[in-house]
Amino acid sequence: MRVRLLQLLLSAAMVLVFVGAAWADEPAKEEKPQHTYVGVKKCKICHKKDGIYDSWAATKHATAWDSLSAEQQKDEALKPYYTTGSTPDGDLLTGIQCEACHGPGSDYKKKSIMEDREAAIAAGLIIPDATTCARCHNEKAPAKLAATAKDFDFAKMKEKGVHAKMVKAAEKAE
Repeated sequence: MRVRLLQLLLSAAMVLVFVGAAWADEPAKEEKPQHTYVGVKKCKICHKKDGIYDSWAATKHATAWDSLSAEQQKDEALKPYYTTGSTPDGDLLTGIQCEACHGPGSDYKKKSIMEDREAAIAAGLIIPDATTCARCHNEKAPAKLAATAKDFDFAKMKEKGVHAKMVKAAEKAE
């Protein structure tokens, strides 16, 4: 009986050594950073001074959620098109805020990172393009959206756009 118990314990120990060795040979899986939403109030701290916040606040994106009736705001199918996401604390970010297009800002929101475009991009900043807009302005979009896939023209919309004031100012500077 003791011999049999000793054999079982020895077998179990060998299995553990084998499994441990196999795990040790696996390369460590690098985890991608999990960027999280911070909300427009954090973006506003810096972008109020440069006019970007006010330019965005004057658009339909900023007031998208408010354009819905109380009943529509309860419709889960509309939320992806009229909200940005949620903070880690579970606060719903209503309207199409900065991070809906530029990506969750937890890792690029610092001024020192935002001053270095490449560092900001490496930290999760997205430079929006037509593909970014097509995530919402597509054939699955609710009819309430002003510009769905069939009539969405990125060049025209960019001109009117989310930062219309800033786009026109940049063109004048060139």
